[in-house]
Amino acid sequence: MEEKKLEQAPISQEEFEKKIHEVAEANRRKIEEDFYGKEPGKEILHLRDYSGVRKFKSIRRAIRKGHVSLFGEVYPKRPFKNIKSKEGSITYMKKRYYEQFTHKNRKVA
Repeated sequence: MEEKKLEQAPISQEEFEKKIHEVAEANRRKIEEDFYGKEPGKEILHLRDYSGVRKFKSIRRAIRKGHVSLFGEVYPKRPFKNIKSKEGSITYMKKRYYEQFTHKNRKVA
């Protein structure tokens, strides 16, 4: 048996980025549909990290209230001291995560 060689012309960078963006959006919509569910009792959790299950009594409620991501990662509270920290340190990274989380979910009046 001879193998058929399929030759395709390479796609441009813009087309590739557009295709990747469409796939990522479709995956995000699928995960949200699974969590919120169309029928009561048929919701599916896609947890990658189970640390939130240990911390909260109801992981679904914690996700709805915004304490945990859809993948089970616990969002940090104010996890840093009021001191200057180096840019590569863990505390600096926690500050950046907290800043992104709070500013991203802020409602503009």
